[in-house]
Amino acid sequence: MAMIHMLSKEKNDIIKNTNAETAITHMIFFIAAMIIAISVVAFVSADVQSMVASSGVSSKVLSEQMRTDITIINDPELIPYNDGIYSFYAKNTGKTELSPEFITVLVDGIMMEPQYVDTTLMDGDVTWRPGDVLVLNVTKEDALMPGDHRVLIAAENGKSASMSFKIRQ
Repeated sequence: MAMIHMLSKEKNDIIKNTNAETAITHMIFFIAAMIIAISVVAFVSADVQSMVASSGVSSKVLSEQMRTDITIINDPELIPYNDGIYSFYAKNTGKTELSPEFITVLVDGIMMEPQYVDTTLMDGDVTWRPGDVLVLNVTKEDALMPGDHRVLIAAENGKSASMSFKIRQ
C-alpha cells in the first residue's frame, strides 16, 4: 500500500509539473504573439500615416492646379518678332497668384533655357496676379522657319497653356 501511495504521489507531482510547464509555454507564446501584433500595428500605422500625408500634398497640388489658369493672348497669325526675340503674351485667367520666375516655355516642343526667356509683367509688379498680363520675350538664335509652330507656357504647379501659330515669309 505504501508503494501505491508513493506511486500515486509521484503521478500527482508529474501532473502538477506538466500543468506548470504548459502554463509557462502558453505564457511565452502569448507574449510572443503580443510582440508580433504590436510590431505589425506599428508598421501598418506608419504606412497609413505616410499615405495620408502624401494624399494631403497631392490634393493641395491638385487644388492649386484647378484654381490656376493661363491663356496665351497673342494673335496666332502675327507673333511679334524683333532681332531674334519673339514676344508672347500670357494672361493669368485663374484665381491664384503665380511667380513669373518659375515659368517654363517650350517652342516646338523644345524647352527654352531660362537665360533665353525674359519675363516682365505689364504693370511692373513682381507677382503675376489674376488678370495680369505677362510678357515673355523668347530669344531664338535661329529664326523660326516659315510654317506652323507651337508655344507652350507652363506655371510652377504644372498648369499650362499652348497655342499654335504661323510664321509667314
